[in-house]
Amino acid sequence: MRTTLLRAGSLAGATAAVLAASGGVAVADDAVTTSAYGASATVSLLPGALAGGTGTTVDTGRLAASRSGGPASASAADVPLEGLVTAKAISSSVVTGAGSEAAKASVTEATLPLLAPAAGRVPSLRLISARCAAADGHVTGSSDLAGVALGRLGTLPAATAPNQRLGIPGVVEVIVNEQLQRYDGSLEVTALHIKLLGGGTTGALGRGDVKLASATCGPSRERAPEAPRQVTIVPAGAPQTGDGSLAAEA
Repeated sequence: MRTTLLRAGSLAGATAAVLAASGGVAVADDAVTTSAYGASATVSLLPGALAGGTGTTVDTGRLAASRSGGPASASAADVPLEGLVTAKAISSSVVTGAGSEAAKASVTEATLPLLAPAAGRVPSLRLISARCAAADGHVTGSSDLAGVALGRLGTLPAATAPNQRLGIPGVVEVIVNEQLQRYDGSLEVTALHIKLLGGGTTGALGRGDVKLASATCGPSRERAPEAPRQVTIVPAGAPQTGDGSLAAEA
């Protein structure tokens, strides 16, 4: 996120005094909302969505969660995630500094049984991670994905730009390197977001969301508006300038 400062002035006559003001967005220095988590799932599954399943509702909350107010890091091993996802390890961390903060989340050696009916096989991934950073009012984010095999849901491009979408219309959508800019200026980056789209389509699995490796950073600090400056306009060639220039700042 970038804040641009604009400057405007006006010339009102041969001799006049005008004000030129610069403006920007100002927030408190401590206005940072930075957090991360390894995985979360909130879904309602149809019967048969999971092998041998009869239909169920799952709400795991945020697993291996960390935040700027503490804890600074968290991890979990051999995560079953209610049978929707399995992972050897998930982790997250937040690092704070003077006027800056950063967050990271990762998932290692995972499988996605939830997507097996749609993908034609159990999708797998070797490593995915999401990270973000906030400093001086700027927020940036990115995701890294390695060894991701999604079967017939689609193939990831070599360079994964933000918000790449794969899936089956009406059944499931997989968003890769999801980056969402919030109204408060924060940026949420999720390496892999699985959205179940409902139950009215052949092959439907259910409805809800599974997020793997997610980090959120808020704007740490933005420049406050500059104080107005007074500018004096004088005629060209006047004694105050001597060289024909139009104005001298007071």
